[in-house]
Amino acid sequence: MDSPAWMFTKALSHRQKVCRLYKRALREVDNWYGGNTLEVRYQKVIMRARFDAGKDEQDPRKSALLLADGCRQLWEKRHFKPFRFAMDPGGSGYDRERESPDQILDSDQWTLAEREQFPYYFNKREERKKELLQHWHKIEKAWDQELAAIQTELPKEKKTAEKRV
Repeated sequence: MDSPAWMFTKALSHRQKVCRLYKRALREVDNWYGGNTLEVRYQKVIMRARFDAGKDEQDPRKSALLLADGCRQLWEKRHFKPFRFAMDPGGSGYDRERESPDQILDSDQWTLAEREQFPYYFNKREERKKELLQHWHKIEKAWDQELAAIQTELPKEKKTAEKRV
């Protein structure tokens, strides 16, 4: 498995292991044939056929051997430079701090002349920010009222326990 042993909270079923192997095998197909869409699709169909050939196996020992053999083949035929999504560990954007678009638009880098070029946009943006703040103030007020009600009211279980005594 790719993850460390301490991350697992329960044992995986055979079906879950096969599904994870299948997904990893499809990722390897993407790694090897990533540039050609038709070839990728063709290889994925072949991979699905290989998995479907062993799906009706009734003997648990033989199905476990098929799973182990698939894991071994996947390990032997893994790509030397696998594809990584940008924000995943090992990707080009992993653990980088990025400003959100709101922070960019709210920054002081916009001059008055630039803001005057798009008056509708910036005015509408200011209105929406005010509406959002008002909405959050309403939510905070409702939360405060609910907390005050909870703190002043006795729990229902204690009331029933007092009646029994």
